[in-house]
Amino acid sequence: MMKGYFINSELKKSSAVLVSLMALFLILQIGILKVHNERLKEDYIKSIGAVTARVIEADPSLEKSIMPIVTKGVNEEDAVKGKVILAKYGLSDALENELFPYVNTTVKKDNISIAVLFIAMAAILFIFNYLQYGVFYKRVRRLTIGAKKVVEGDYDLTISEIKEGDFSKLAVAFNSMREIIRNNIGELKKEKQFLAELISDISHQLKTPLSSMIIYNDIMINKELSKEQREKFLIDNQNQLQRMKWLIQSILKLAKLDAKAIELDKEQQSLNDTIQEAVDALDSKAAEGKVHVKFIEKGEIVFEHDRLWLEEALINIIKNGIEHTGEGGSISIEAIENPIYRRIIIEDTGEGIREEDLPNIFKRFYKVKTSRKSDSVGIGLALAKSIIEAHNGVIEVQSKLGHGTRFAITFLKY
Repeated sequence: MMKGYFINSELKKSSAVLVSLMALFLILQIGILKVHNERLKEDYIKSIGAVTARVIEADPSLEKSIMPIVTKGVNEEDAVKGKVILAKYGLSDALENELFPYVNTTVKKDNISIAVLFIAMAAILFIFNYLQYGVFYKRVRRLTIGAKKVVEGDYDLTISEIKEGDFSKLAVAFNSMREIIRNNIGELKKEKQFLAELISDISHQLKTPLSSMIIYNDIMINKELSKEQREKFLIDNQNQLQRMKWLIQSILKLAKLDAKAIELDKEQQSLNDTIQEAVDALDSKAAEGKVHVKFIEKGEIVFEHDRLWLEEALINIIKNGIEHTGEGGSISIEAIENPIYRRIIIEDTGEGIREEDLPNIFKRFYKVKTSRKSDSVGIGLALAKSIIEAHNGVIEVQSKLGHGTRFAITFLKY
């Protein structure tokens, strides 16, 4: 308990000052007692000297018998006889100090000295207490002002303490709390903005297919249609529903990833197998578009990842390449590992991307203006980027219009 008490630098300093003041008070008290004793000796010499002088003047032969009593003290018998003699003249212990002239003067001087000492020590303690608590409450007021500013939304005030102690610890705790509150408020604002943008994106993307479906249903309900026409409208509605289903699922996946609401099931497993499964999943689409997709393996790479999610990211990137590569084009996929990183390179011979579009292709619902695919909603690459970043990876793109596009996915080794 005491050990913990003296760890605090403010308490150590305060205790040191109090001990110093007590030591000073003790020294002054000893000084006053010494002065008091000196005065008593003076008064003793005055009174005893006067009595001795009178007795020796009256009878010089008594000098040798009186001096031993004066210098060495008296025995009990002589003391009693002396008290009896003095009592005849009214001098006894019961008398007031004023009737003992030497005693009275000494007592008065001692009382004045003690009073002065008390006032001086009280003044010193008051000044010390004032200064100490002045500094203490100044620090408290600083923390109070800081807390008020934090409540008002001002997070720029920093409380600094250059000395060790509990106030320094409190300042560190306050600054940590301020940063945590600032970050939490920032995250809440981001989440609020994200939710507003998500709702806006969903409503915007669903408005067109919903409008088409409403029109088709109105036509089927209010007009006489042939069986072939009705089937055509139903097929169109089915396609719109499939598109809406895919769009909603993709948006929800992206929202969960951005909100960190999905916990990836990462395992040490073959990256080659994950890439191959993504390629196999797009075999029919590649065949339909007459695009040759080739995975170039240069060695087995083992990497901690969530296979299903990373596969989905790769599918979106490869699918994007197939959709923007003409018949007879090709897509090559290569996996590289060195002591610094693991990298997946996906390169196509497609239409390419304009330089001004490159910074925006990973944004949600961004559509390249030169794209030949009119029904694209621009969410696949955004979803792929979020999945890769959730694996602590980075995706980069290089492209030249008319010469194809190259995606590089890099996972650094820590």
